[in-house]
Amino acid sequence: MFFDRLCRFVNSRLQPPYLALVSGAIVVISLVLAAAILLTSDQGQTVFGIPPGADFSGFYVAAQIIDRGETRSLYDVELHDRLYHELLPHEDARASIPYVHPPFVAGSIRPLVWISYEVAVAVWLAISAALYSIAVIIVLKSIPLTDLAAPLNLPAGEGRKWNIELILLLALSFEPFAFECWLGGQLSSIAFFSVAIAFAFMQRKMPFLAGIALGLCFYKPTILLLVLPMLLIGRRWKMLLGMTVTGIALAGLSLVLVGWDVNVGYLDVLLSFQKRTSGGDLEIRTWKYVDLNNCLRQLLENNSHWHKPLLLMSGLLPFGFLSCSWWRWDRLDRDQQCMLWAATLTWTPLLNLYFGIYDSVLVVQSALITAAILIRKPVSKAPLTESGLAWLLALIYMAPWFSQSLARVTGIPVYSLLLMGLGTYQCGRLIGANRIPAVHRHVAQLALARERSE
Repeated sequence: MFFDRLCRFVNSRLQPPYLALVSGAIVVISLVLAAAILLTSDQGQTVFGIPPGADFSGFYVAAQIIDRGETRSLYDVELHDRLYHELLPHEDARASIPYVHPPFVAGSIRPLVWISYEVAVAVWLAISAALYSIAVIIVLKSIPLTDLAAPLNLPAGEGRKWNIELILLLALSFEPFAFECWLGGQLSSIAFFSVAIAFAFMQRKMPFLAGIALGLCFYKPTILLLVLPMLLIGRRWKMLLGMTVTGIALAGLSLVLVGWDVNVGYLDVLLSFQKRTSGGDLEIRTWKYVDLNNCLRQLLENNSHWHKPLLLMSGLLPFGFLSCSWWRWDRLDRDQQCMLWAATLTWTPLLNLYFGIYDSVLVVQSALITAAILIRKPVSKAPLTESGLAWLLALIYMAPWFSQSLARVTGIPVYSLLLMGLGTYQCGRLIGANRIPAVHRHVAQLALARERSE
């Protein structure tokens, strides 16, 4: 009885008017906060006590180093810290933001150092929001709800279309984007945009162009740590070729900017940062990372002999399942391929060396793709709620607001556990789809078409 009442209460809150109210309020609050931070900034000191752009200051300083012609010192920690405190003199003397990205990232934002820091932050906020919003729309346009994706080419149902305005509000109000990525001055919107473009080209059977788009993620190689081996296992050679082209172009840009020695030094910096994040270094806020490695370290207090066995057990099973599914890529239908792509995006933050919560915005695309597949092939009038997906996505939407504080105090990574739940759900849908004979799918689609026509 209580459970039924709870279900009715939650379902009543998972309706467009209420969702629009909550998400719209969060978007407005984030805009007001951004404006207040920029307008009250005085040499980096604001009314909230935090500098404008937060982590963006690290990228800005790196671009300053290149602009000054001191390219050989791009990864010089002492120079970086000195310029950082010259830019933000009111920051704590111990504060430091390491630059651990490839040289071409700093070179790409170099024009922003020709304007004041506050204006540069405002420009980046506008670019970041635009990339993210456009990417959401691209994903929605790539998986139309009116396409049954069936071999029988049955007529589409009436009234099935995306509520783009509501979905944009929900995506923009997602805490990992609104506060961790956008207000936090991170570059996650670039990866989000890159993956969205790649997915759109995949849907249009243009794998080479998809690879070129996906190659933009080389600005942060850990984002591709799961995707690359899956593409290899799936023998997606044209996509890999496209990624290689982009990778060579970006490497060439880095060579032009800073030369060979600095690029080699970047690899040392990247490996050093990985050790600090995965090793429980107190200088790194490991509770802001969602990967299984850091999550287990928090749960097991960083020094348990159970860490490696549990990491292998929790990682090998999804990795093995994804590998087997990617090996069968050519034998999957369109929706199964989409679901596999969504599952890979969900597991990417988890099966990683280190993965910040701000980069986990990729789960937004995963959620949209999964929801579209359920709506396009419904087995009930409310496929999202009756399948449990709506409840799971609602929990994922809410968890980031408290998960970091909870992880910091208790070591329990609620958000990561929910991502594991979504990834497992998606893998389960793939298993179920593989067990249904093709004739059964045709019969179900015929029945659905008959019901719609009536």
